[in-house]
Amino acid sequence: MPLPKPKNMTLRQREAAAKVQCYDWNAEHQEGVTVTYEERLGSGETIQTKTCGRAFVMCCEPVIMVEDVSGAVSLDHCTVVAEHAAA
Repeated sequence: MPLPKPKNMTLRQREAAAKVQCYDWNAEHQEGVTVTYEERLGSGETIQTKTCGRAFVMCCEPVIMVEDVSGAVSLDHCTVVAEHAAA
């Protein structure tokens, strides 16, 4: 679960934190990983889809592109779905 972002961070600090979050995401997950995300964080309504590409920073926020969405989705709204190992 992502850490809450302190409200007193400067834009430069927020951008640096977002870059670290993207780097960690990209190191851990491949393109095409299945995720669930909430359009409105905390709503409890999740959508399952797959990522398209690598995470990147947009407007000091860590985001990723997903299938069937015309814009980027915040990494803070995404949860990776555990893939079942093939028997």
